[in-house]
Amino acid sequence: MTSNQVAIAARADLKWLLNSSALLGRQVRHTSADSRWWGLVRLLTESLAQPLETAAEAATSCLRAQNDTTKITVKSDPSQSASLVIDLPRYESIFLGNLSRARVLETPRRRGRQSRARAGAAAIRAAQNYGVDLGLVRAALARTPAERLAMLDSNVEFIRAMRRRKA
Repeated sequence: MTSNQVAIAARADLKWLLNSSALLGRQVRHTSADSRWWGLVRLLTESLAQPLETAAEAATSCLRAQNDTTKITVKSDPSQSASLVIDLPRYESIFLGNLSRARVLETPRRRGRQSRARAGAAAIRAAQNYGVDLGLVRAALARTPAERLAMLDSNVEFIRAMRRRKA
C-alpha cells in the first residue's frame, strides 16, 4: 500500500498521519492492519476528543482484545459510571469499506504500455468469446518448430493438389 492509501483507509489526512506518527514515535507501516489501527486512533482523537497517547493505548488494547463480543470496553472509571465502549464489528465494516476504496480507487496506474502477457491473455479471451477453437492452436504450439514446419509444408502440398484438381 502507498502512504496515500493508508491515509484513505484510516480516514485520516496524510499530514495528520505523519504528524501523529512523529508524536507517538511510531512508524507508519504500509499494511492494512496498521491502517486499521491508525483509523481507530483517528476516530478516538477527532470524534471523542481523546488525547493522542490515550487513543493509541485504547486502540491497541481494543484490537488486541478482539473476541466475539460486539462491544469492547476500553476504559472506565472505578465506579463504572462512565466508560469508553467501542463497537468493533461496526468499526470493522466501516474500515473495510475505506480499505476497499483505498485499494481500488487510489491505486496508482502503471506507466507505459500493457505487458505482452496481459495483452496476449486479453487477445486469447477475445478469440474464445468470438468462437475460435483454440484447441488446434494449442496443439500446434505444443509441437517443436521442425514439426510445425513439416505440418505447414504438408498443408501447402494439400492446397496445391486441390488447386490442380479444380483446374
